[in-house]
Amino acid sequence: MTDHCPYALAALFVSCTTIAQVPVPYDLERPMVVHKLPPELVEVSALTDVDSVTVACLQDELGKVYHVDLRTGQASLKTSFAESGDFEGLTRVGIDMLALRSDGLIYRLRPVGDVLQMSDTFRLRVAHQNLEGLGYDDLAKRVLVSPKDLLKGGPEERDVRVLYAFDPDDPEHRVDEVLTISLVRITHQARAKGIAIPTRRTEKGREVSAFKLRYSSVAVHPFTGHYYLLSAVDRSLLILDRTGGLIWLAWLNERILPKPEGITFLENGDLVLSSEGKGSPPVIARYAYR
Repeated sequence: MTDHCPYALAALFVSCTTIAQVPVPYDLERPMVVHKLPPELVEVSALTDVDSVTVACLQDELGKVYHVDLRTGQASLKTSFAESGDFEGLTRVGIDMLALRSDGLIYRLRPVGDVLQMSDTFRLRVAHQNLEGLGYDDLAKRVLVSPKDLLKGGPEERDVRVLYAFDPDDPEHRVDEVLTISLVRITHQARAKGIAIPTRRTEKGREVSAFKLRYSSVAVHPFTGHYYLLSAVDRSLLILDRTGGLIWLAWLNERILPKPEGITFLENGDLVLSSEGKGSPPVIARYAYR
């Protein structure tokens, strides 16, 4: 790590101090490779592994799944399962893919030859109205669900971030809470570890925390079992253990990932992140496990 703050977060963040040695097995400033995606994936959302050299992603507004070759960056359309909607989550469960619409509708996609076909749909029963992430937890054999919106209420409710899960084989599609996280508590724990919390200035000139933690996606590390929670609005990557304890909090480089929306791991532990186009092409970045 360098002595200065390496995270280019533009005018949003007005302060950032030196971060101590980071116990994260990835150099988030130096991806192995960054692939530019084609214009039709400018609103790329969600990400999941397919095999050791391939990931799948969603086109946000059109319900299309693409495969991307991590060696070349080439993208190929595998299915168009819905004409329109707000599609935000994608995860592989065995040979199937589960795709998430933000209102909680799940599409189960099954490979038939070289394409995917929709086999059924079901709806998740949660109070949230804007769900933005799916990630398969192989340890618990369940699918994690990360909501972006906050439940209505006072300061205590707005402080809470919840992670849900469901059994993909449960015919009742019951959803349970996995973790309940306090933003204030995570902030205190991060500062205790020497992690700088970026700040911004309000219109009235007051300096406040820029850490919002509004989930865009979730994944589970294949070796440690840690939860990796991605938040696009503040470009944060929160890493928690299985009990919700803070492992680390990282800030992603805006130059590489201006709007990080998708996260997945390959079987060798490599981390893959995707970013929507934001005045620049959409990209997929691969980070070596070390």
